[in-house]
Amino acid sequence: MPQARREKKDHLIYADVVDSKSKAGVWMGERASFQEKQGRIIEALKERADWVELKDAIMVISADPAGITVIAPNPTLPGVIVLADGGSPATSAKLQAAAEETVREVMGELGTAEEEAVA
Repeated sequence: MPQARREKKDHLIYADVVDSKSKAGVWMGERASFQEKQGRIIEALKERADWVELKDAIMVISADPAGITVIAPNPTLPGVIVLADGGSPATSAKLQAAAEETVREVMGELGTAEEEAVA
């Protein structure tokens, strides 16, 4: 029988406990108004990539290396999630690293601080 998800009021603490911060994405050091910052980052990223619009996210299409990368604001945590898929695990890792670096560059240009992910 399906059960409703629990209501979380401790998102940031929970992210540290389950180590979700280190799994995907680039995390912001600033928690206040993080959703507004996420929107600005996504808009600025559109200038740097061939992309397909998704609701509140973008999908980057790459020919070299071949693959797709989805970049989206995390709806409940102050961060931007980067999910990449290429023709091989190595290609996926390259796409992931390149997209995360681009997100970091955009954040730096927009003056949004990055927080170190929990290792």
